[in-house]
Amino acid sequence: MIEIFIDSLSGLLTGLISGTIAFFAVMLLSVIYRFFTNEKLPSFIGIALGLGFWGFTGGLLDIFGQPTFGGVIQILTVTIFVVWGVNTGDKIAAKIPKKSSEILKEIRHGSKTYTTIKLPHERLIFDIASKPRVPASLKTELSEREFTLPADLPTESIIKRVKRRLITDWGVGDIELELAQDRKVIHLAMSAKEEGLSVILPRGKIAIPIEYEVTPSNLAIGDFVTIFLDNKEVLERIEVKGIDEKTKVITIFSDLSVLEKIRGSKAKLVIALPISVPKPPVISVEHKSGLIEEFKTQKILDSLHKIGINEELANKVARRVQNRLYKLDPPVVTSTIKRIVINELQKEKPEAAKMLKKRKIWK
Repeated sequence: MIEIFIDSLSGLLTGLISGTIAFFAVMLLSVIYRFFTNEKLPSFIGIALGLGFWGFTGGLLDIFGQPTFGGVIQILTVTIFVVWGVNTGDKIAAKIPKKSSEILKEIRHGSKTYTTIKLPHERLIFDIASKPRVPASLKTELSEREFTLPADLPTESIIKRVKRRLITDWGVGDIELELAQDRKVIHLAMSAKEEGLSVILPRGKIAIPIEYEVTPSNLAIGDFVTIFLDNKEVLERIEVKGIDEKTKVITIFSDLSVLEKIRGSKAKLVIALPISVPKPPVISVEHKSGLIEEFKTQKILDSLHKIGINEELANKVARRVQNRLYKLDPPVVTSTIKRIVINELQKEKPEAAKMLKKRKIWK
């Protein structure tokens, strides 16, 4: 019993000494790992390194070869010190200021600069005409998502890379993407993949072809229609899933009950319906007097017309300004609106932007 006590005490003392050495060694490794990777050193790696270091200096292999009660205590003690060292090093590295380490940043990331491509809000992600629409949930997921790319790439290469990411990672079928000179997204439209009916057909539904006599021009997949059949039945607000102009056949998804209404009938008339689009939020503006009222986009157009901006460019600038204002917390002060208008006009006509800057507008 006395021998076990002495062996245990000896193992504890040896473990404290070896654990202290391992603690500082692993703590240093943890600091370096966290600083360069911005991640915590995994504890199992720290334990492996700590015990390995102790093995070279304290005879770990001998302990494993002839296990004793004191040897087990040594291993447990060193392991505790190693885990402590990993956590301590991680905390120290987290407190090291990164602003004063520009040289180290260049070592980690190189001297490359990067540009950020930010997708527009989901309201401004459009559908490609005559192609399957992507679900609204996907537009929400992609809304204002950012992509970081090397700044030295030409604009065409950046467009190709963003398109490839969207097609590869999100399964989008086709992409229309336009960037301004400052690499801001000015147009984004997308469509879903062209897939067989079995893939997209909801459970419990069937695909029903209907011959038609008359349809609106440019009717496309995804449009909502009301169908008037020659047997006096009416199908209210049905989404078009396929259209063949040569054979004059329109395809819809529905259940068996609708099939009974259609059997042996043709569509005398197909009427296209508008898509329910949520009304954009109202922009409230605060004047210098403290008065808060709803801001009218027409004021932007009037100011641009007064300095000689044509209707097309004025509408383009006004839309961009409106989209930026939607992202600000209301009410928006008039000086902020003027600054945004000038910045957007600067991208198209710098001289006109200077003229607008001198004018007093939106008092």
